[in-house]
Amino acid sequence: MHTHSRPAGALAPLLALALVACVRAAPTVAPGPIITDRPDFTESAVTVPHGHTQLEMGSTFTDEDGVRSVSTGEMLLRTGLSPRWELRLTPANHVTERAGASRAQGLEDAGLGVKIALHAGPGTPGSLDPTVALIVGTSLPTGAESYRNRRALPEVKFLTQWSLTERVAFASNLNWARGEVGGAAYDEWSGSGTFAFSLSERFGSYAEYYVFGDRTAAWQRRDYVNGGLTFLVNDRFQLDARVGARVDAPRDGVFFGLGFARLF
Repeated sequence: MHTHSRPAGALAPLLALALVACVRAAPTVAPGPIITDRPDFTESAVTVPHGHTQLEMGSTFTDEDGVRSVSTGEMLLRTGLSPRWELRLTPANHVTERAGASRAQGLEDAGLGVKIALHAGPGTPGSLDPTVALIVGTSLPTGAESYRNRRALPEVKFLTQWSLTERVAFASNLNWARGEVGGAAYDEWSGSGTFAFSLSERFGSYAEYYVFGDRTAAWQRRDYVNGGLTFLVNDRFQLDARVGARVDAPRDGVFFGLGFARLF
């Protein structure tokens, strides 16, 4: 059994970043119903309203490749710096893993980034004009020894979404990130598509497909499907649940999770 904790020296800069993220200017736009980046893999192309902060958290159980893991926290702190810019802070997530008789736990690397609204589509149902945004970020090597990368790993996400009907929307992401295994860096590409359905004023659902392609010594591909439900408690507070599976190796990958989001 191995138990790890984050080095104490890494806490100071992360706390400073959290304080900066929570400083809010006077709002210029009255927030409507909350729009979140969870629980699906696909990030929304909408930024948090200027002057507001949004907290998203959750927990996920995964059973894949003979390893059972529970991730707790999954915190994403989003602050609207302007009508087009959003600051994104991902404090370290706690992970517990079991593989046979072995067990490991610790904090993963934290992360920092921004979301930039590039184009606001009309939102008219059936319009071919999408809402477009970009996420640029990086991991921070601050996690426990077993989970910490040796360097900061950048990522870029290109986000698009369309309103298809009054109750159906479609969103897609195309992503690139640097990964690391055994101290060696590699390129990771991923893409996703998700349909979101408004079931009522409070209930929503989604169905999603996403795929990863890791360019290490040889290309390695992983394909997943998942779906879930959201419940809007009020315009600023949402609960969610999701379940999914790996479809290129269905016996080797299942997951489910719960979470919430709160707009301040």
